[in-house]
Amino acid sequence: MVSLAFRAILPLAGLYYAGCVVTGQAQARPSGTITVQGGGTATAQATTTAYAQPAQATVYTQPAQVAPPAVYAGGGVITAPPPSVYSPVGAGWMTTGYAEADYVAYNMTLRARQFAAGYIPVTDIYRSQMYQGQHIRVTVTASAGRCYRVLGVGGPGVQDLDLRLYDMNGNMLDQDIATDNFPVLGLQRPLCLNWNGAFVIDIHMYAGGGQIGVQAFADRM
Repeated sequence: MVSLAFRAILPLAGLYYAGCVVTGQAQARPSGTITVQGGGTATAQATTTAYAQPAQATVYTQPAQVAPPAVYAGGGVITAPPPSVYSPVGAGWMTTGYAEADYVAYNMTLRARQFAAGYIPVTDIYRSQMYQGQHIRVTVTASAGRCYRVLGVGGPGVQDLDLRLYDMNGNMLDQDIATDNFPVLGLQRPLCLNWNGAFVIDIHMYAGGGQIGVQAFADRM
């Protein structure tokens, strides 16, 4: 069930499959049921970091300490995917609300077919309107023994959409902060877990503004 300053590459974490909760909170640049929060101030982006493909998947162990709970500024709910999209992503797979005229749904479908082929959607597509500098945090419950991939799509007007992944202690595990509007987590470095727990996807509108979509996928049920 799924309840997406400087720029540096840090490690990654995992997700859940049925429902999700989104919460969002304002954050400075440095740094489902699903719960959402928003706010933030954009700062200048220094560099674009290229990821090196590692030879093997990295398995993350359960963190030893628990960070203080986050303070959320608002809330919202995102539903689990309908049964029709639980099938593995293939040539004919389409995300919820797919339509050629819908930039976010159309491009999420194309990118999932390219970068999450064979994976199963574990959240419905989360959509929101974001402004420059805003952060939205999506909390996901992940299952041990599964590997995850998280895809983001920024619509027209979005110049730079970033994704970061945090474990339940607030440690950053992975990020895609390339200067584009199609971030992906778990592509260069597999996001595989050996524990059950929550992790947070931080969605950051670094530059521009407009509609965004984020969806999580896992390698098996």
